[in-house]
Amino acid sequence: MFRFSFSLQRGPNRLALALLCVALVTCLGCGSSKPVGMVQGTVTLDGQPYADAAVVFLSMNSGQGGSADIQAGGTFQLPAPLPVDTYTVYLAPKAGAASDEPKPVKIDEAVPDKYWNEAATDIKIEVKEGENNVQVQLKKT
Repeated sequence: MFRFSFSLQRGPNRLALALLCVALVTCLGCGSSKPVGMVQGTVTLDGQPYADAAVVFLSMNSGQGGSADIQAGGTFQLPAPLPVDTYTVYLAPKAGAASDEPKPVKIDEAVPDKYWNEAATDIKIEVKEGENNVQVQLKKT
């Protein structure tokens, strides 16, 4: 059987242990979490609400992101906060209902191809700490 004993006697070891404990407690309380922001907004196509897709936010710096189906009226709300950063915004097909039979993916051809691709889209949105109400404006021309 293994037995471990520990003795706090006077001397340099006791001081070193006390300093180590203080440093450990201090560091545990000072986490360096990055500020985050909640994102909601509207998507329009040539000024009209657009709802036939999902909207995707992707940080090209960190690879983090989020997405949400666009609702009637063009509104969306990301389900989780995003770290403060600049995000590339593009469209993706809406998440379909779970079923046993796969269905083909449908992309709305009325929307220019560049908005369906993170490498081609020209939409960049800066997410700031706190609430972010953003406008995603798609244009046919």
